[in-house]
Amino acid sequence: MLVPFIVFSLNLPLRAWRWQLIFPAQSRPGFRSCVLALGIGNMANFLLPGRAGDVARCTLAGPTGSLVESTRALATLAVEKVLDGFALIGMVLFSIWTLNPPPWVLGLLRTAVLIFGSALVLLVFVRFRTRSLVGGVRRVFRWLHLSSFEERFDGLLTSFADGLSGIPSIEQLLTLVLLTGMIWITEISLIWGLSRAIGMTVTMKSSIVASAILGLGFMIPAAPGGLGTYELFGTEAFKLAGIPASSALALTVVIHSWVFVANVVAGFALLGIKGMNLSQLRRQFNEQRMVRGDELQPGARGSL
Repeated sequence: MLVPFIVFSLNLPLRAWRWQLIFPAQSRPGFRSCVLALGIGNMANFLLPGRAGDVARCTLAGPTGSLVESTRALATLAVEKVLDGFALIGMVLFSIWTLNPPPWVLGLLRTAVLIFGSALVLLVFVRFRTRSLVGGVRRVFRWLHLSSFEERFDGLLTSFADGLSGIPSIEQLLTLVLLTGMIWITEISLIWGLSRAIGMTVTMKSSIVASAILGLGFMIPAAPGGLGTYELFGTEAFKLAGIPASSALALTVVIHSWVFVANVVAGFALLGIKGMNLSQLRRQFNEQRMVRGDELQPGARGSL
C-alpha cells in the first residue's frame, strides 16, 4: 500500500505544476493556488455530475474568480486535456501493438483521435486567428439581432485566446510533454501497486493498457465520480490482460474506491487550508454564477 500513497503524493503536485506552466507568464497563478484549486476541483469531480469540478477549479485559480480570469483558466484546462488525450492515445496504440484488442478498443481510439485532434486544431485556430474568429462571431450576433452581446463575447474570446499563449517556445512544450509523461507514469504505478496490494499479479504492460482505457473512459461526463462508467471500462481493460471478469471487476472497484477516497480526503483538507467549507464553496459558486449572468446581460455595467 506504500506505492499508492507515494504515487498520489506525487501526482497532484505534478498536475498542479503542469497546469501552472500552461498559464501565460503575466497572469500565472502561484503553485500553491494551483494545488488548492486542482485538489478541490478533483474532489468536486467525484461529488458532482458531469465533471463540474474541472470548471470549478478555473474559478478558484484566479485571485478574484472573475469571468475574464475563469475564461483564461478554461483555456489552460483545454490545453491540459489535449495533452492528456494525446498521451492516452499513445498508450492505447501501445496496447494495440502488444495485445490483440477487440473492435471496441479500435473504435475508442478512433473517437479519441477525432475528439482530441479536432480540439487541437480548434485551439490553434483560436490562438492564431483570434481576430478572424471575433469577426465571425460579430457577424453571427448581428444576423441574430443580438449585437448588444458582441463586445462581451469579444472580451471572452480574447481572454480565452490569451490563456492559450502560455506556450511560447518548443522548450516550454517539451517541458509540458515531459511532465505529462511523468503524470501518467504515476497513474500506471498506482494500478500496479494496488493490484499487488490485494495479491493480484498485473504486469506493467497490463497497467499501461488499463490506465489508458480508464483515462479515456473517465473523461466522459457521467455520474459523480464516473460511477458505473469507470467500472465498465476498467473491467473490460483488465479482461484484455487475461484477468477473469470477476477479478477484473473486483480490482476496478478497489482502484476506483482508492481514487475516490484519496481525492475526496485531499479535497476536504485543501478546503480547510483555504479556510472554506462545502457550504461556503457552494455559496461562492452560486454568487459568481449570478454575477456572470448579470455580466452577460445586455446593458450590464462594467462587464469586462
